[in-house]
Amino acid sequence: MKITRVRVYSVTMPPKTGGYSSGSGFLPHIDTSVVVLVDTDAGITGAGETCPIGTHYAPAFSQGAEAGIPIVAEGLIGANPFHVERINREWDRGFNGSLYLKAPLDTALWDIMGQATGRPVCDLLGGRWPEPVTLYRSVLFGAHTSPEDIVAPMLACRDDGYRHFQLKVGVAVDDDIERVLACADALQPGEMIFADANTRFTLHEAIRFAQALRGLDRVVIEQPCLTLEECIHFRKHCPLPVKLDEVMTTPQDLIRAYQAGALDVCCIKIARVGGLTKARRMRDLACDLGLAVVADDVWGSDITTAALTHFASSTPTRNVLSTTDLTDYVTVSLADGCPRPRNGCISASEAPGLGVRPAMDVLGPPVAVIE
Repeated sequence: MKITRVRVYSVTMPPKTGGYSSGSGFLPHIDTSVVVLVDTDAGITGAGETCPIGTHYAPAFSQGAEAGIPIVAEGLIGANPFHVERINREWDRGFNGSLYLKAPLDTALWDIMGQATGRPVCDLLGGRWPEPVTLYRSVLFGAHTSPEDIVAPMLACRDDGYRHFQLKVGVAVDDDIERVLACADALQPGEMIFADANTRFTLHEAIRFAQALRGLDRVVIEQPCLTLEECIHFRKHCPLPVKLDEVMTTPQDLIRAYQAGALDVCCIKIARVGGLTKARRMRDLACDLGLAVVADDVWGSDITTAALTHFASSTPTRNVLSTTDLTDYVTVSLADGCPRPRNGCISASEAPGLGVRPAMDVLGPPVAVIE
């Protein structure tokens, strides 16, 4: 089997509820998904998607994906999609960095392999674990929302079946403390809060925040500071579990953080680490080290969520803490066949490959064709 063509599409991706707020304070009202379709001479087409959220979250942006993916894709023409590890290493030699450009192409290769073998991608990533994976939900609220008023949207997420709640912090420490305390007081057995600063705390703010929450056994501090070194120092003063996210890009980052005792939970975002191939490497390393894993991605719609769910479903049950349904945050559906949540959990499709069928009427004409 050989790859014959790569098509690149760009789709605007308006969010639900007026926008997604992070600890940075930035609020991108509309973002863009870049979708790739990789065709083969066997008549099989694989799909992938990447959606950087604005320009502030990571060193990635949608216009960069539109420009860079065709360059990376040139090396795929004539390649065997089953040579996915070799292809990834050749990409890294020929195109330094910019992992988010490689991620959708890598995902499409796994989709092709699954379709060609008649197996869902989760089987190829190590095997499906029988239990559905718990979903977390970001609780969206305004910068000036009072502690009392933030409990209501959290309870609304509970009514939808969610048990893991992500609260965005990192703007005003005293307000953040009061909000988390109010929500923690409303937790029921089996529920958990991720207090996610998205790197926005200074070191002293992060330490004060964590010390104020001492004794809350179902609260996890997520990505308090900008750099790994700051997070390592922070952990020496933090009495709560720590989840690292934005600083987890490579296996070397994970090893450094583990050796320093800086984390209990590793968030692996598929687009940020460069695709399913590299996400699997980091996932298996984290599991071997005894860490919990949150299977995640930056942003996107049905194709991203399908890939993410296969990744989560192939992660050992004792290690996978949660995952997310990104279709729940956006108004545009890019494909049919994406798995849907049930009682706050999700499982990967049993159809071959990713199990999705791109909606060509939504994708529109390609912005680039490489053949």
